[in-house]
Amino acid sequence: MTATGVRRRSFLRAPVAARLVAAALVGGGLLAGSVASAAGPAAPPQVLPEVPVTATDQRVGPANNTPMIVADPSEPSFVTLANRLDAPDFSCTLHVSGDGGRSWLPVSPVPELPEGAEKCYAPEVAFDREGTLYYLFVGLAGGGNEPMGAFLTTSSDRGQSFSPPKPVLGPLNFAVRMAIDPEPGDRGRLHLVWLHATSDPPLGAFGPPPNPIMTAYSDDGGATFSAPVEVSDPDRQRVVAPALALGPDRSVHVAYYDLEDDVIDYQGLEGSTWRGTWSLVVASSFDGGGRFGRGVVVDDAIVPHERVMLIFTMPPASLVADAEGRLCAAWTDARYGDADAVARCSSDGGERWGELRRMNDDPQGNGSSQYMPRLSVSPEGRLDAIFYDRRDDPEDIGNHVYYTFSSDEAESFASNIRLTADGSSSQIGQRYTNTSAEGLVEFGSRLGLLSLPHQVVAAWTDTRNSKQPPGQDVFATTVVFREGEGGIPGVAGVVLASGALALAGGAFVLLGRRRRGNRDGSREKLQAPAESG
Repeated sequence: MTATGVRRRSFLRAPVAARLVAAALVGGGLLAGSVASAAGPAAPPQVLPEVPVTATDQRVGPANNTPMIVADPSEPSFVTLANRLDAPDFSCTLHVSGDGGRSWLPVSPVPELPEGAEKCYAPEVAFDREGTLYYLFVGLAGGGNEPMGAFLTTSSDRGQSFSPPKPVLGPLNFAVRMAIDPEPGDRGRLHLVWLHATSDPPLGAFGPPPNPIMTAYSDDGGATFSAPVEVSDPDRQRVVAPALALGPDRSVHVAYYDLEDDVIDYQGLEGSTWRGTWSLVVASSFDGGGRFGRGVVVDDAIVPHERVMLIFTMPPASLVADAEGRLCAAWTDARYGDADAVARCSSDGGERWGELRRMNDDPQGNGSSQYMPRLSVSPEGRLDAIFYDRRDDPEDIGNHVYYTFSSDEAESFASNIRLTADGSSSQIGQRYTNTSAEGLVEFGSRLGLLSLPHQVVAAWTDTRNSKQPPGQDVFATTVVFREGEGGIPGVAGVVLASGALALAGGAFVLLGRRRRGNRDGSREKLQAPAESG
């Protein structure tokens, strides 16, 4: 069962007739960019107007970015959005919606900062299966805004009140991520992953390695945690930007970049964009986070498209897992001549990865940037994606947000749909004085994306209401598909929100049987292994 109490529908579990029809459609390429049904093409989805989540105040020019959206599994129409605030000073926010993301209200999760913390930063949100909201943030202290610890507060009354913040990590821990596996124990298992600095880093850089990626979990709602476990491979010296995804059967997956020889970005040195390549690595645990196997390289030819502005806020790859154990990762890559949003997927829990796919469908190498992709998986298994996109501006400055989806394990993606009516200037935002940030503007570290059974809620950094730096807002939109339209017979229809195309039933095909983990964190072998990409 999923956290919502509704079992996810797998493509392979659909009625036989529906599977045969769907297989024929997929095999014939009819579903690559449109929705098809026995009755003909589906009607276009209903695009709901974008709404501002954060309140615009031109007097102070707040810089809101890096949204994260989660829904209450006990009542999916209750949705929360947390985001970072970079100006006029560092802070963090929380907004709630009782109508599935169509309107938002601000709440105060941290009315009083914990002792020693001067600022709240980089919030994460999650729900347990009973609907308790967890709000995690990093406390900053001193003139250098150094992380002095990570703190956790909870609300059991939909954000009306919060518990006093409790310390869960000490100083010099960066890029802290949180997710909750709803199944184990009475309250589920809360997982944290973070990057630990072994020395006090200089501004915008990390000190000498090793600065490993670590993880720990809690089975009592964050009161106590397991002993930290090192996730990154010890021989990978420059690891950054962890991302966390939880799969079935207590599987835990952590993606991270290995910058390899790129000391320019790792140490925040002066210089142009790195001319070499990076690797994306995924390490997995199949015992609930107790042990992790050696990292598997998803891609070792990633070409950076620009300098890393601040290494400890570097946008991570987006990593998702579905109920059948499939994994997908997405990131920004300039190997085709400009920044593209690309993805790879694994049908065997991360041991082998498929072919690289561009998710943006503009002409390859046309000089337009697509970047910071965000993935999400619907309860039916559809893979949703959004990303910033500058194809509509010949000067490659103005951002829009585009949406696409895949129903075939990232073998193909649907025609891109623009979600934003108004563009944003990528030149409006916070600017920093460190060497690596010269000429760059902080646009955040992620977009927000939530896939629900009949809608997709998307959120992003938006500057349409700002005329000068650093003002940024968070906007959101929802796109709705009417129930049953565009459906394959025998498979439930899907509703999206915000100008998207959806494949009814979310046919995200799994080839081979699901594998379970061994005690050492490894996987048993498939009897008929699929080809690797």
